Amino acid sequence: MPAPYTPTDQQIRDRRDVGARIHSLRRQANLTQEQLGEHSRIDRRTIGRIENGLVAPTLDQLSAIARALPVPLWRLFRDE
Repeated sequence: MPAPYTPTDQQIRDRRDVGARIHSLRRQANLTQEQLGEHSRIDRRTIGRIENGLVAPTLDQLSAIARALPVPLWRLFRDE
């Protein structure tokens, strides 16, 4: 049986970077985590975990967050 998946250090840093961008964009949009959760249909606790880099969001979640902010999807991955 294969060993359980463990993300690399780089993947953890990337996850934190994306979370920090989402946090920043949410604050710029003057939204709480709860409001972003309502607009994106993602639980507020999950929004918090994504922003803190504790979970790797799915593409569907990232797309929903980008639409709710509203920004293009690529803005979640890099600054302008």
